[in-house]
Amino acid sequence: MCGLLVAASSIYACATLLGIDDGVPRQQDSSVGDSSSTPEAGADVVNDVGADVASDVVVPVSPLACGTSTCNALVEGCCRSGDPADASAESFGCVSDAAACKGGLVVTCDETANCTALGHLGDVCCAVIPDSGNAATSTVCMPFASCTGAIMCRPGDDEACDVDAGQSCLPSAQTILGYDICKT
Repeated sequence: MCGLLVAASSIYACATLLGIDDGVPRQQDSSVGDSSSTPEAGADVVNDVGADVASDVVVPVSPLACGTSTCNALVEGCCRSGDPADASAESFGCVSDAAACKGGLVVTCDETANCTALGHLGDVCCAVIPDSGNAATSTVCMPFASCTGAIMCRPGDDEACDVDAGQSCLPSAQTILGYDICKT
């Protein structure tokens, strides 16, 4: 009989430690959350984990100048609208769809680094100028030798230019106002 009492008290102690319902009422410690008590508690844990994972995800960025703003050349272009010959009459805004830039110039790159980030390794950003004009009608990544317009660059990035021909990176006066190009 004594052995049976020891076994029963051991089972009770184990049941208490393991939280097994043995019919003895217990009070839950409110400082420890019980995610099994409500479905929302488990959802909060999943949402918190998802939020932490989402905040740790690095989204690739390739900065693209757009007036006083900066767009991400990997997913946006800069819509430059207004009079292409009058810098004071221009406006700039990031667009994710070229159709949103009604009548404006969509700038898709403004330096060689944008082309590299877009998967065009070795290409330069070229401001395309039609034969009968003096202002750019588009920008495109292409090989250096194929660019018959103006190579676009960032201020101080003279290495992007044909330094042997005396070019340096300077603000455009008419080709593509609001941007820098390689010129003499």
